[in-house]
Amino acid sequence: MGTTPSTQRLLRSTKATHPADTIAVGPELASLIARVCAARILREHHIWEAVRILPEAAGLPGGIKQLPEFRLLMEKEAFTAALRLMAQSCQPARDIRELDPQADRWAVTLSVRSALSQPQRRKLIRAEHRDPPAAILIALLSSAIRKTRSFVRRRRTNAAVQKEFGNE
Repeated sequence: MGTTPSTQRLLRSTKATHPADTIAVGPELASLIARVCAARILREHHIWEAVRILPEAAGLPGGIKQLPEFRLLMEKEAFTAALRLMAQSCQPARDIRELDPQADRWAVTLSVRSALSQPQRRKLIRAEHRDPPAAILIALLSSAIRKTRSFVRRRRTNAAVQKEFGNE
């Protein structure tokens, strides 16, 4: 089951740092990203759906919805704070690096910490939306998209074949 051309166009509009990040997208994740991109402002149900999807896609603990802190933030409609808590709870953790106004839109940069074996590497995700919490959620959802690399068969050159057989 693939994404529709309109969903793919919306996924590209999140402006992820790597265009290949938009390749392997689950239908639920792609649908939620498309709906948040199309929404004028972020609604509570968008976040609850993300809480349902992200445990499998981004390592969000399934019990986050029972955390008193998270529930209190959602009741107060403090969506930005709730999304920050979600980002920090994912495995690997995500950090909201920047949330800046740019003309009539908000741009957010989210970084995904790498594994302990690679402490210097961080994946940066950038998203834009008119509503700051919506931009954060788009970046958080985009960070869950797995990058797949297609197998590239390398063509052996004549020199490599000659070297292999010792006929330099």
